[in-house]
Amino acid sequence: MTQVLIWLAVAMIVVAAGLTLWRMTQGPSTLDRIVSSDVLISTVLMSICLVMVISRDTSSLSILLVLAMVAFTGGVSVARMLAPGAADRQRYRRGVQEDEQ
Repeated sequence: MTQVLIWLAVAMIVVAAGLTLWRMTQGPSTLDRIVSSDVLISTVLMSICLVMVISRDTSSLSILLVLAMVAFTGGVSVARMLAPGAADRQRYRRGVQEDEQ
């Protein structure tokens, strides 16, 4: 039963990665491509977790944590830059003085 669940999880990860790569290449906008890259990182995290389950070894846990932090930071920064009014909140643009804002 465990082998069936593992193969089912592998199939689901492969399908998710394939659909994500399709969206990344065929996405109509840049935002679609950015979101699909974030989903692809999550798919990679799931595959690393599955390898940890299969091998019964937790030595890759630090890689998971670092990759999850990088993905979160990237997602939040993209969301902040694409949010409405993001240009008003940018304090560190070149050539803009404090009194001009």
